[in-house]
Amino acid sequence: MKNLKDYFLVCKNYIIILGLFVIFPIQAQDARFTVVLDAGHGGHDPGAMSANSKEKDINLQIVLDLGAIIEQKFKDVKVIYTRKTDKYLTLQERADVVNDHHADLFICIHTNASLSSAAYGAETFTLGLAKTRANLDVAMRENSVILLEEDYRTKYKGFDPNSVDSYIMFEFMQDKYIDKSVEFSSIIQKQFVSYCQRTDRGVRQAGFWVLHRSACPSVLVEVGFISNPAEERYLTSDQGQKEMATAVFNAFVDYKRTHDKKSGRQMSSVSKIDQPSKREEHNQKQSSHSEEVGDHKPEIDTVAKKNQNVTPLILPVNLAHRPVFKVQLFVTSKNVKAKSKEFKGVDNIDYFVEDGMNKYTVGNETDYARIEKVRKEIVSKFPKAFIIAFQGDKKISAREALKLIK
Repeated sequence: MKNLKDYFLVCKNYIIILGLFVIFPIQAQDARFTVVLDAGHGGHDPGAMSANSKEKDINLQIVLDLGAIIEQKFKDVKVIYTRKTDKYLTLQERADVVNDHHADLFICIHTNASLSSAAYGAETFTLGLAKTRANLDVAMRENSVILLEEDYRTKYKGFDPNSVDSYIMFEFMQDKYIDKSVEFSSIIQKQFVSYCQRTDRGVRQAGFWVLHRSACPSVLVEVGFISNPAEERYLTSDQGQKEMATAVFNAFVDYKRTHDKKSGRQMSSVSKIDQPSKREEHNQKQSSHSEEVGDHKPEIDTVAKKNQNVTPLILPVNLAHRPVFKVQLFVTSKNVKAKSKEFKGVDNIDYFVEDGMNKYTVGNETDYARIEKVRKEIVSKFPKAFIIAFQGDKKISAREALKLIK
């Protein structure tokens, strides 16, 4: 009798163990994908501002639009918001929301700003060492919100958002989520171009505290420049906000499909949202125009170009009908780093690629007198420097450009 009881006890244990092997994979497969959406700034922190609008409001509306689409289309996705109202949260509190909910993906929405009203376009950041001054400036601005907190040095382990030295930590940081973050960032940028017809400023890296403290693939999207009047009008409009949200949603559809496939989940049947017919007409016109003038699009600064940390030439869309003047310094087949001795201390270097050669430039003016002043300031360092121009994405001579603005 004792042997019989032992037999049943062993069988019972085997059944329990077998059940665990069966149930756990099913639970893992049925677990909902969690995405955290973060509207940057809020409350007494307005973010970047113009005379007519505040960054915090643009960010929030795009996040709400994005979340609404995901919730409507995906039944297997849990959407968490760091804020749904005009509320202030610290960077650490935002990261805590991500980690407390064991998020699979973190999307931060921000709006850019520049001292130049000509700056234009959308870009997506992942965590890393800022390889250009422009990238560092964006990170410093977004991280500076911690200065609103009391005893921020203690809370953020001595991190000073205004000190370049504080950002050295990101050079030695190993982010195990970087590949997925870059993958998602790249998809977002493609959607901004194909769905919204925005200027692609590329995928970039910089030291964002909120990304650093979030334990999942994370991106910080700068949807455009509030400092550019034309782009501000677009980003504050209902149409513009919904289009940007839809572009990020389309990227999310592609990203989650890949995630499901790699995770052994049943892939979702949710499709991306097609462009309105008017956008298809616009694309046809743009394609026809490109065939007429030739395709001379400049390269974009992506994380993949690891040995290149000079910001590539990016032409504002709203200036596409007007010539933009630049001073060309030199031409080389090499990728020259921003702090290289070849630049002789000149800052804010751009480049473009033509006939397989990298052509490095400085300045970005629509006024010829201003670009001539730039040339004169550097002529002692670059005696052979000369002025060039772009009409849209097409390079033209300075003489041709001057004829167009007469």
